[in-house]
Amino acid sequence: MSTFILIWRRHSQEPTTASTNRVNNLLTRDCVLDLFVRQQLLTRDVIDFGRQMKKLQLAEPIQIEDEFDAWQFDYMRGICDLWLIPVDPVSEFPLKWKLSDEARIFYKVQTEAETPQKNDSSTAQCNVDRPSTVSLEQFVKDVCEKLNNGQAEKWICSLREEDITTYPHLANLKFSEWAEIKTLSVNAHLRKSSYGLNMSSNGVLFEAILSFELALFILDISQSELFACLHQIRLYFHHVLEDQFASSNVSNPAKLDSRCVDLTFREMRVEGFADDGLFDRMKTFFLPLTTVEQDLKISDTRWSAIAARRIAEKNRLEKERSKIVAEREIAEDQYYDFDERILKLTRNMEMKSDSQRLENFSERQIIDYRKECERLEPIRSKLQSRMSKIDDMLENINKILNEKARNSGGQDLIKPNRGFIMYGPPGTGKSDIMSNLSKRMGIAMVAPPLAAGELNRSLVGESERIINDICMRCHRIPYLMCCVSIDEIDSLAPKRTNDTSDGNVAKLSVLLSVIDGIKDVPNLMIFCATNRLHMMDDAFLRRMQGKFFVGRPSSQARKIILSGIKTWHMEPELLENLTMATTNFSGAALRALRRIITVHCVDVARTDPNWQIDYRTSLELANEIAQQYRVFIGSETLPTLLLRTLNDNQTALLGTLPDKRNSVYTGRIVINFSTRRIDVEAVISHSTAEQEKIVYHEDLTSHETDIQNLLERLTIYGKSRNVQLLQLIDLSLLSIESAYDEKRKFEILTERVDECNSYRRSMIVYDLDSLVGVNKSEGQSSTGSSTNISLTNQSVFTFVGDRFKKAHVDMARSDEEQALAKENWAVVVGRDPFLLRQFCDFIQFTRATHEVEEEENNRRRQEEKNKCFKCNDYYLEQDNKMGVCVHHDGFVYDNISAGLTKCSQRSAIQQLLTEEALSTNQPAQREHLERMKQRFKFICCNQTVGTAGNMGGCKRGCHGLEDNPTVTLVEWEQMCDENPEYLAQHLDLLNNRVKLQNKARKQYQ
Repeated sequence: MSTFILIWRRHSQEPTTASTNRVNNLLTRDCVLDLFVRQQLLTRDVIDFGRQMKKLQLAEPIQIEDEFDAWQFDYMRGICDLWLIPVDPVSEFPLKWKLSDEARIFYKVQTEAETPQKNDSSTAQCNVDRPSTVSLEQFVKDVCEKLNNGQAEKWICSLREEDITTYPHLANLKFSEWAEIKTLSVNAHLRKSSYGLNMSSNGVLFEAILSFELALFILDISQSELFACLHQIRLYFHHVLEDQFASSNVSNPAKLDSRCVDLTFREMRVEGFADDGLFDRMKTFFLPLTTVEQDLKISDTRWSAIAARRIAEKNRLEKERSKIVAEREIAEDQYYDFDERILKLTRNMEMKSDSQRLENFSERQIIDYRKECERLEPIRSKLQSRMSKIDDMLENINKILNEKARNSGGQDLIKPNRGFIMYGPPGTGKSDIMSNLSKRMGIAMVAPPLAAGELNRSLVGESERIINDICMRCHRIPYLMCCVSIDEIDSLAPKRTNDTSDGNVAKLSVLLSVIDGIKDVPNLMIFCATNRLHMMDDAFLRRMQGKFFVGRPSSQARKIILSGIKTWHMEPELLENLTMATTNFSGAALRALRRIITVHCVDVARTDPNWQIDYRTSLELANEIAQQYRVFIGSETLPTLLLRTLNDNQTALLGTLPDKRNSVYTGRIVINFSTRRIDVEAVISHSTAEQEKIVYHEDLTSHETDIQNLLERLTIYGKSRNVQLLQLIDLSLLSIESAYDEKRKFEILTERVDECNSYRRSMIVYDLDSLVGVNKSEGQSSTGSSTNISLTNQSVFTFVGDRFKKAHVDMARSDEEQALAKENWAVVVGRDPFLLRQFCDFIQFTRATHEVEEEENNRRRQEEKNKCFKCNDYYLEQDNKMGVCVHHDGFVYDNISAGLTKCSQRSAIQQLLTEEALSTNQPAQREHLERMKQRFKFICCNQTVGTAGNMGGCKRGCHGLEDNPTVTLVEWEQMCDENPEYLAQHLDLLNNRVKLQNKARKQYQ
């Protein structure tokens, strides 16, 4: 009755000659193709187009035009077309007809070159997939031939009535001008967008393919794309023949072919996507779409083996439970027996008098019985706990054994995710990954890749209608998983606050309603990307089950990307240095660097064919790219810093961070400029399985005097640990971001720290001196001078300390685990000893052995009583404060002696005590000795020395000497004797005394 033709579309670079049509073959009754043809014709019932047709398309594409634009979807995915034609090629279908159940259907496979086509010359062949643009008439005829509507003459007449006589005139019409042509049918209006009349290219040709292997090259598509298209066609057949497959107990295939998922990520890696483990996480996200409920069922053989193991385990547990029950009963009987004895003895004691109590041993027996109860109590608890655990295990085993009998569906276990959001810095390839995923996996895109701004319209409610219409397209192909790809989604789904406009809230509400909302579209997925995840709506983020951070490439990934530079343009040895110099470069920046190096080498090679780029030139070009893409570390680019130290020979002295045997880094590093040392904390495992925190030390080089000169070493550290991001947090960063107030400052700090934590491998460097700072103030008082030291910004100090504590390095036991291990390094750089000491105490940083010993000695000194050589009093170091020590800091002189004889305070007191003893033994000289008591004076304040010691000192301060705590009493007296100020004062007194004596002598004479 009819012939079934499968026409393969073709892409040909050279014209091919038509071959002889293949022989018609009888289609097997009730095969899938036969059922499909009959079902399609049965659905249409009586076919009536109002005219006779020579062919009928069985899978006619979807062509609609909504509020957004025109949309076309080909059920056969551009692989083939299915046409129904009469057996006699020259005959036509009746005006009205219907397929009989007894009709026989033949099929014939033809390439496009073998398909007979009509054209003016009758010998030339026309390709209706790409209509001819030679003339307006030929273009319209080709379009109508493709549509099989027989309205070519009518459309040509309508166009001529509008003075449209050439194809360029038709192609340049605006959409509004095209819509005003009222004489054209609605179908013709739809074709305008379908054939791209406002575009420079009107279609794509496909080469003739005779096998899938040849199709991969000729169709110029990847293997995953081909498998995806074939799987979508398979899903379409299952959708059309749903009842027939159900009656035959044939389950529907999964939404995605698992081969496509594996091939997609494998091909993207081959094509140069350096994912750093991202694709492994994304593959897990798509796995539910490759699973059907049938996959959750188990075969009888496997279930029998599992059930046998569970039954054996159940029997063992039941025996163990019976044993525990018996032991528990014995323990319970003993416990209650002792408890009953205690109760009886207690009652007997209450009934007896005091004298009778002393005659028996009831109290001692009660104590013994209570000890037995205390001994039995933990045994009872342990047995009861073990029995409860066995009961839970038995219950779980019974549930497992009854699970197959229930045969409950597990649809919720394989519920597909509704969307994912990719976030990260610009230039990391988020948009490219999104566009590749849907095309290669077989997820139908119901709209071209969108930017969120494309959905904005000026009229109220128009944007919401556009979003709704795009999402409702998924209902036209319910058998496929569909997606909408939206870039810069943060402008469409911002965080809702009191300041959010009604328009943004309305668009967001429509978007949320179609994703697990009141207008849920079950086969819709949202692929989106943003640079500002923290500014997005929480309800939208909850619906995006996949949140994938796409960061800057690691050192290994950078090396792979830069290895694309031709080896005759750059020496292989230079690749390692350039990999380190491009730290923090995004994928886009690295590709831009590859291009600029290549064109620079090509340009120089025109005059010097043997020229190869050197390290300095590559750094200069890298600096240019870093300036363009704003890749700064602090206030400068890393290539600039490396250019400054290019002539230094100290790079070879810089070490790396290799893995140490039996130890694992904690990820915390403290760099002290004052001691010129780097401390790297680690945990070492001893042979006894005990772990201990230690510190590895490295010394700074002579040129590493500030944090800018330190960045080269840090980049080497980062390269050795394969970090993806090296972030410097200092005052320059806050200034660049205009973070002058506290709120803005903490927003920037939180944003940068969270970005580092999003990477699998990162290193963040804090400049503690510029971020926190130290206040030093000196004060003068009656008790002397004092210095107060305090932190300038305590809140930033606490913030940095809390984040520094979270540094972590996963322990890896193999190279595979090392590649996937998470390493978040934190580095603190400081110069002020007080600030670093406070910070290390706050974060509990491990200290070196000699530092611990020194700290222990200081603690011991603070707890021991010391004798002050200045005031001759005892004190504790922790109580040694300004003003507690009252003393004299000058020597003592004899005011009666002719030469004002100097002496120490100690010798003066001894002399006074001796004279006091003489006055007791010699009463006649008592009056003279009493007058002599007043002769010793302090030079510092002219205070009279008394036998009470240093009471009433003129100076107040701390006990001892801060700058020299080991000074002895003799040394202190020597210091007092040699004080230049007091020596000068003593000389003045002596000169005045001589003058007075001379004056008195003259007056006497």
